[in-house]
Amino acid sequence: MKEGLFARIRSLSFIPCHRMPSRSLVVRGKRLPLCARCSAILTGYSALTLLLLLPLTIPWFAGVLLQVPMLIDGCTQYWKWRESNNVLRVVTGLLSGMGQSVFVAGVSRILLEWLLLRLS
Repeated sequence: MKEGLFARIRSLSFIPCHRMPSRSLVVRGKRLPLCARCSAILTGYSALTLLLLLPLTIPWFAGVLLQVPMLIDGCTQYWKWRESNNVLRVVTGLLSGMGQSVFVAGVSRILLEWLLLRLS
């Protein structure tokens, strides 16, 4: 049981991703378990910690706008208008992950302010 859990955590098999080897990054000779875009999105989520701890206030809709590059890249590739590459997938994935962090932090602040007003 323990080995199965550790294997799932190490392989990140609980995270939905197509895991195509041609779209996965190789670091120090080892292929990452997730594709370039999913790896970058998860990396972009690390911005959430900073956004919640630092007194930065970025409007939530900026987070929505940061989704646009990935949507364009993903959709134009899906529709076979062009072929993307891992560098572009990483850049748009990072923007998306950071954008989701901005959105979550912004909405969290709005909800917290609303709640504090209701309680006072």
